[in-house]
Amino acid sequence: MLVETVTGLDAIKVNNAQSERQYQWEQIIGQLSKLELRVKSLSYVAVNFTAWIQQISGVALIVIGVYSIIAGNLSMGGLIACYLLNRRAVMPIGQFCSLITRYQRAKMTKATIDRMMDLEQEVQDDEVPLKRETLSGAIEFRDVTFRYPQNQFVSLNGISLKIEPGEKVGIIGRSGSGKSSLAKLLVGFYQPDGGTILVDGIDARQLDVHDVRHNIGYAPQDIHLFSGTLRDNLLSGAGYVDDETMIRAATVAGVHEFARRHPSGYNMQVGERGMNLSGGQRQAVALARSLLLDPPILLMDEPTSSMDNTSEDLIKKALTPMVSNKTLLLVTHRASLLSLVDRLIILDNGKIIADGPKESVMTALKKGQIHAQR
Repeated sequence: MLVETVTGLDAIKVNNAQSERQYQWEQIIGQLSKLELRVKSLSYVAVNFTAWIQQISGVALIVIGVYSIIAGNLSMGGLIACYLLNRRAVMPIGQFCSLITRYQRAKMTKATIDRMMDLEQEVQDDEVPLKRETLSGAIEFRDVTFRYPQNQFVSLNGISLKIEPGEKVGIIGRSGSGKSSLAKLLVGFYQPDGGTILVDGIDARQLDVHDVRHNIGYAPQDIHLFSGTLRDNLLSGAGYVDDETMIRAATVAGVHEFARRHPSGYNMQVGERGMNLSGGQRQAVALARSLLLDPPILLMDEPTSSMDNTSEDLIKKALTPMVSNKTLLLVTHRASLLSLVDRLIILDNGKIIADGPKESVMTALKKGQIHAQR
């Protein structure tokens, strides 16, 4: 909650939610304090009880020992030895009580780590994926069904579509219709619950996921930048890329325009999660990263949603020649970007309700011939 509060400070101020967030924070801290106090109280009770046992047993031993000495059944040296042995015997009980408390804390920590370690790996150790360093860009979904983990809502329901290499496809639909889910399945973030995704005619689950992602330039809707320089974020995971290649991709995406105006250029610090950049600039960085390695498949999920119309027009003009020989999947709400595509797919409630040439689908949409799923 603390991280969310700090990163979302502007939203909290705009909504005058300072008091509400403070109350929520105090409630959480109060609950944690009560829990910690309870744990410490139990620990103190155990330790004090053990100390009490030690004292009582010691006093009882001395009293019994004195009577035994008077009766001639025990010597003074024997009493001292018994007393010392008693303390040695009782002391581990106190240590054991302390260890129980520490064990419970370690057990809770281990349970959290176990939940993380039990998460399914992308590539199992006993699997040998097919290597395909270069893909042509053919994509096919066969009756794909998908829902997010711990979610009963079906995001994609019986999706079947085929995209040829070099085809330009736009995907539109209402929020929550499954557009981004389709994109995430293609790059292997999730696996479908039913059906098959084929890339170049091969089941995507049989391909090396690293090869698939290397051949797909993905500009996601949710952008995450890392603390560091602009150059670091552009080249993250790309291996060795020369400056000319980097600047070419940055120019198309609109990054070069604001980088050259900054005193540090591409060495400018973007801040944690890219906080030093505007929303449009962060999108430009994500777009540049997707173009950097000149992949045969481009997958763009709302690539200009935070940009102004002027920036969008410039990027659209620069993208047009670059995507001419690539497979393009464009998820967008902006009609202006549809000039980049030749085919249009409309999703609604996880199903395809229209698929065909762009002009035909747009005409049918304007005439009200395409109806939403219920």
